[in-house]
This record gives sequence, C-alpha cells and structure tokens, in this order.
Amino acid sequence: MASSVANTTSSKRRRLLLLAAAVALTILVPPVSARRLPVQLVVYVHEILDGPGQTEKLLIRGPGPENPTLWPPNNLFGDTVVMDDLVTEDLAIDSAPVGRVYGTYMTGSMTLPVHTVSFTLRLSAGPYNGSTLVMAGIDDETIAREHAVVGGTEALRGAQGYVLGEVIPVSPPHYVVMKLTVNASVPVPTTKAKAAASHLIIDM
Repeated sequence: MASSVANTTSSKRRRLLLLAAAVALTILVPPVSARRLPVQLVVYVHEILDGPGQTEKLLIRGPGPENPTLWPPNNLFGDTVVMDDLVTEDLAIDSAPVGRVYGTYMTGSMTLPVHTVSFTLRLSAGPYNGSTLVMAGIDDETIAREHAVVGGTEALRGAQGYVLGEVIPVSPPHYVVMKLTVNASVPVPTTKAKAAASHLIIDM
C-alpha cells in the first residue's frame, strides 16, 4: 500500500513538473506573429513578349512534344524563357518604376498549360529599396496563380510567404501585365542586427 501511495505521489509530481515546463515555454517563446514582421506589396510586372522593347526571350528550345494547350512559338515541352521585366507601382507602363523581375519559366507539362517558374523581384524604390524577394512554383493557367516566397535579401532577408499573380487584360497581344500581390513576413531583427543594418529597418 505504501509503495502504491509513493508511486502515485511521484507520478503526480512528474505531471506537475511537465505542466510547469510547458507553461514556462509558452511564456518564454513568443508567438510567430511576435517574431516576424509582415511584408505586403502590390506591384505590376510588364512582360513584352515580342517587338520593340522585348523583355522576354526564348533561352532554350525544348525537345518537345508540342503542348496543344499553348500557342506557338514557345509551346514545346521544355521551352525555357528568360525575363528581365519592368515593375511599376501602378498598371500603366509609364507609372513610377519600382524594380525589375529577373528569372526564367519553362513549359513544364506536355498536355496542360503549366509552366515552372523561378524569379527574383528586385526593388529599386520605396521602403525596401535595394532588397530582393525570391519566388518559385508553377504557373497553371487553369487555376489561380500562386507562387511561394522562398527567401530574400537585405531588408527582406529570411522572407517567407506567398505571392498571387493576376493577368490584367491589355493590348496589343504581345504585351502582358501581371499584377503581383505579395503576402510575406520577415524575422524581427535582433538588437545586434538592428545596430548593424539600421538603415534597412522599417517601422511597421
């Protein structure tokens, strides 16, 4: 009987210690929202596919076959296009420039309108001037375009999140405007990091 009572008491103590440890961790470790700062941007990417001022060109001709859901000439499986597109703060191409998008996209499906994409948004104006956001994923024309934010530099170092893409109807046909809505976050800088990069810190 005494042994049973001792075991029960010991078990209760262990449970109390575990509960106390869990409470302490909850108090000491701040929630994710307290350890990261939000980054929200809306910009417009101007893709000139042909003619004067062309900003996207075929880099690699894929082995094929032809993808029946895509228009030629870049409709072979594996076709890879490189881009250097102007980014502005508003829809009009002559609105204030805020950066450029550099990267590639490749025809990633033989039968569906799908591209694999990898691109970097380099900002040249605003609070994130000189910083970059790195994005990757697939571009499926049959569903909403969504890419992952996988990193960044300078004030956007350690960025995580997603970006939504929306094609805005414009003319002529060789000209496309993509609206990018960035929903991301970056780590809250440490005291040492703030001192070392105070010119990059943005008050949110």
